Amino acid sequence: MFAAFALVASTHFAALLSPGPDFFLLIRAALLRGRRHADGCAAGIALANLASMGLVLFVLGLLPELARHGLRVVQVLGGVYFVWLGSQALLARRELEIPVETGARRAGGFYRGLREGFLASSLNPKLPIFYTGLFGALGHFQLPAWALAVCVLWMGAVVLGWDMALVRLLDRHRWRGWLQRRVRTLDRLCGGLLLGLGGWLLWVGLA
Repeated sequence: MFAAFALVASTHFAALLSPGPDFFLLIRAALLRGRRHADGCAAGIALANLASMGLVLFVLGLLPELARHGLRVVQVLGGVYFVWLGSQALLARRELEIPVETGARRAGGFYRGLREGFLASSLNPKLPIFYTGLFGALGHFQLPAWALAVCVLWMGAVVLGWDMALVRLLDRHRWRGWLQRRVRTLDRLCGGLLLGLGGWLLWVGLA
């Protein structure tokens, strides 16, 4: 079970490190509407992740007793997706552009940010695909229900904790500069882990 948790923790956190749509939503919220609004966005993003995980687990539960062939299909599809996602991250040559903070911030609030973060993250089609692949990997370990619930709660807590920490780090000009210089390194780290997980899933699913 430790191996399953380590797999989930490392892959999930690596995906969080690579700047994506949620990252830029938080940047804009923090710089243009203030920390309280950005904290609401972080909470909304975490709720959307939990909702996506719940939906994926519900759909996977509809498979007849998680039949071997059904699970294999999920593992192979997840493997293909992770290999593609990892390859994209490894080949990326992007530069991170952070908006310049304006003097006057528009009105915002925690609940408004919560709604904004939840809706924006829920509409990201990559979210359920990512969790489908990740739960396909966990299916190999045949975890009991309580262990699966711990993994779900852990991932939700990590999303919330990382995003709220990111909001506070964005207040520091030094951190913004470091992030802009290291974005390619973060992409490589994320890409390597996702590529490794995708290859392992393909090997398990096709074996």
